[in-house]
Amino acid sequence: MRSNEIYLILLIVFLIAGFFIFHYIFNIYEVTFKISPDKLYADNTSTIFIEAVPVNSFGWKTPFRKSHVEFVIIEGNDLIDVLSLDNDGGIIKLKAKDKPGKVSISVKSIYSLLPSTIEIIIEPNIV
Repeated sequence: MRSNEIYLILLIVFLIAGFFIFHYIFNIYEVTFKISPDKLYADNTSTIFIEAVPVNSFGWKTPFRKSHVEFVIIEGNDLIDVLSLDNDGGIIKLKAKDKPGKVSISVKSIYSLLPSTIEIIIEPNIV
């Protein structure tokens, strides 16, 4: 084989590998939400962290990509304070006030057809 043929075969192999990597590893197929911790306590210090995690076709976190997400508080706006909000990074941090109840947050991503609803329970603080 001549060296030109080897270079052509290597170029075709690299193009196929690049196509595979782009479409299956770096492409976002869905968005899941990581909520930490599961619930809040009505003590004016309890915080919760919600993060949108883009997922590729293998079910892994998509490397080097973030998902633009819009957070809308539907219910319980008077029960929480928004400490930080990053729609481009898909991150929101909330702090509970001193009243127990339920907070509903609608989350819409450009990679989802319908918005998701996240419900957070604020438990009474037992002292």
